[in-house]
Amino acid sequence: MEILLYTPLFFVGFIAGILYFSHMWKSIHTFGTDKSKVFLSMILRVPIPIIASFIGYFIAGLNGILSVLAGFTVFQTIFLIKKCKDLKNQVEKEFSNENNNQN
Repeated sequence: MEILLYTPLFFVGFIAGILYFSHMWKSIHTFGTDKSKVFLSMILRVPIPIIASFIGYFIAGLNGILSVLAGFTVFQTIFLIKKCKDLKNQVEKEFSNENNNQN
């Protein structure tokens, strides 16, 4: 019976991760290396996982928070693996282009 309670909270955390990391990636692309703007953007998106954790706490207590954080962490892992693969492919492509230009 508890799985009916914790599964939706897991998805709340997963959705919070989607909102948090998609906003983070957009702000990095928008602001580039302007640290003050990226920092302000970070402050604006910090409430997303906090609110999701509060929802988990009010529904199921400490286990609700853990369920939300598990969903958030799963999405974070998926997101980071995907972005790392994309960046690796981009670096390899630039390296091969650079080698072709030198020859």
